[in-house]
Amino acid sequence: MKNYKNILRSIATFMISLIIYLFIITTFAHFNLFSYKTVSLISFIFVIMLFMYSGFYLGKKSNKRGYLAGLIIGIINILLILILALLFRCLPELKSLIYFMILLLSSTLGGMFGINFKKQN
Repeated sequence: MKNYKNILRSIATFMISLIIYLFIITTFAHFNLFSYKTVSLISFIFVIMLFMYSGFYLGKKSNKRGYLAGLIIGIINILLILILALLFRCLPELKSLIYFMILLLSSTLGGMFGINFKKQN
Protein backbone atom coordinates (compact mmCIF):
# COMPACT_ATOMS: atom_id res chain seq x y z
CA MET A 1 0.00 0.00 0.00
CA LYS A 2 2.88 2.32 0.79
CA ASN A 3 4.27 1.84 -2.72
CA TYR A 4 0.96 2.88 -4.31
CA LYS A 5 0.90 5.96 -2.13
CA ASN A 6 4.37 6.93 -3.35
CA ILE A 7 3.37 6.33 -6.97
CA LEU A 8 0.25 8.49 -6.59
CA ARG A 9 2.26 11.23 -4.89
CA SER A 10 4.80 11.14 -7.71
CA ILE A 11 2.06 11.31 -10.34
CA ALA A 12 0.37 14.21 -8.54
CA THR A 13 3.66 16.10 -8.31
CA PHE A 14 4.30 15.44 -11.99
CA MET A 15 0.87 16.63 -13.11
CA ILE A 16 0.84 19.74 -10.90
CA SER A 17 4.34 20.72 -12.04
CA LEU A 18 3.42 20.13 -15.66
CA ILE A 19 0.26 22.25 -15.40
CA ILE A 20 2.14 25.11 -13.71
CA TYR A 21 4.88 24.92 -16.33
CA LEU A 22 2.37 24.90 -19.19
CA PHE A 23 0.66 27.95 -17.75
CA ILE A 24 3.96 29.83 -17.49
CA ILE A 25 5.24 28.84 -20.94
CA THR A 26 1.87 29.64 -22.52
CA THR A 27 1.99 33.10 -20.99
CA PHE A 28 5.50 33.64 -22.37
CA ALA A 29 4.44 32.38 -25.79
CA HIS A 30 1.35 34.58 -25.77
CA PHE A 31 3.45 37.71 -25.33
CA ASN A 32 6.07 36.49 -27.86
CA LEU A 33 8.89 36.68 -25.33
CA PHE A 34 10.64 33.65 -26.85
CA SER A 35 10.79 32.20 -30.32
CA TYR A 36 9.08 28.92 -31.13
CA LYS A 37 12.39 27.03 -31.23
CA THR A 38 13.41 28.38 -27.83
CA VAL A 39 10.08 27.40 -26.30
CA SER A 40 10.38 23.92 -27.83
CA LEU A 41 13.89 23.45 -26.44
CA ILE A 42 12.94 24.72 -22.98
CA SER A 43 9.87 22.47 -22.98
CA PHE A 44 11.91 19.43 -24.02
CA ILE A 45 14.50 20.00 -21.29
CA PHE A 46 11.88 20.74 -18.63
CA VAL A 47 9.82 17.63 -19.38
CA ILE A 48 12.96 15.46 -19.33
CA MET A 49 13.92 16.95 -15.95
CA LEU A 50 10.38 16.42 -14.69
CA PHE A 51 10.43 12.75 -15.71
CA MET A 52 13.86 12.34 -14.15
CA TYR A 53 12.62 13.89 -10.91
CA SER A 54 9.59 11.58 -10.85
CA GLY A 55 11.85 8.56 -11.27
CA PHE A 56 14.29 9.92 -8.70
CA TYR A 57 11.54 10.46 -6.15
CA LEU A 58 10.09 7.00 -6.59
CA GLY A 59 13.52 5.37 -6.70
CA LYS A 60 14.46 7.09 -3.47
CA LYS A 61 11.32 5.76 -1.81
CA SER A 62 11.73 2.19 -3.05
CA ASN A 63 13.76 -0.49 -1.29
CA LYS A 64 15.36 -2.07 -4.34
CA ARG A 65 15.30 -1.99 -8.13
CA GLY A 66 15.30 1.75 -8.64
CA TYR A 67 15.39 1.29 -12.40
CA LEU A 68 12.09 -0.59 -12.21
CA ALA A 69 10.49 2.15 -10.11
CA GLY A 70 11.65 4.75 -12.64
CA LEU A 71 10.41 2.62 -15.52
CA ILE A 72 6.98 2.18 -13.92
CA ILE A 73 6.49 5.88 -13.19
CA GLY A 74 7.77 6.74 -16.68
CA ILE A 75 5.23 4.44 -18.32
CA ILE A 76 2.43 5.82 -16.16
CA ASN A 77 3.37 9.42 -16.93
CA ILE A 78 3.62 8.69 -20.66
CA LEU A 79 0.19 7.06 -20.58
CA LEU A 80 -1.21 10.15 -18.85
CA ILE A 81 0.31 12.38 -21.51
CA LEU A 82 -1.13 10.17 -24.26
CA ILE A 83 -4.57 10.24 -22.65
CA LEU A 84 -4.44 14.03 -22.42
CA ALA A 85 -3.30 14.21 -26.05
CA LEU A 86 -6.21 12.04 -27.14
CA LEU A 87 -8.65 14.17 -25.14
CA PHE A 88 -7.45 17.26 -26.98
CA ARG A 89 -7.49 15.34 -30.28
CA CYS A 90 -3.78 15.64 -30.81
CA LEU A 91 -2.70 12.26 -32.09
CA PRO A 92 0.97 11.39 -31.58
CA GLU A 93 3.11 10.84 -34.64
CA LEU A 94 5.82 8.30 -35.28
CA LYS A 95 8.56 10.73 -34.27
CA SER A 96 6.82 11.04 -30.90
CA LEU A 97 7.93 7.48 -30.21
CA ILE A 98 11.54 8.66 -30.00
CA TYR A 99 10.47 11.47 -27.67
CA PHE A 100 8.62 9.05 -25.41
CA MET A 101 11.60 6.69 -25.37
CA ILE A 102 13.85 9.55 -24.24
CA LEU A 103 11.35 10.40 -21.50
CA LEU A 104 11.20 6.77 -20.42
CA LEU A 105 14.98 6.58 -20.33
CA SER A 106 15.20 9.75 -18.24
CA SER A 107 12.70 8.46 -15.66
CA THR A 108 14.57 5.14 -15.50
CA LEU A 109 17.86 6.95 -14.95
CA GLY A 110 16.16 9.07 -12.30
CA GLY A 111 15.04 5.90 -10.52
CA MET A 112 18.60 4.56 -10.62
CA PHE A 113 19.98 7.79 -9.21
CA GLY A 114 17.26 7.84 -6.55
CA ILE A 115 18.00 4.35 -5.24
CA ASN A 116 21.73 5.09 -5.17
CA PHE A 117 21.19 8.42 -3.42
CA LYS A 118 19.14 6.65 -0.77
CA LYS A 119 21.92 4.18 -0.01
CA GLN A 120 24.45 6.96 0.56
CA ASN A 121 22.38 8.59 3.31
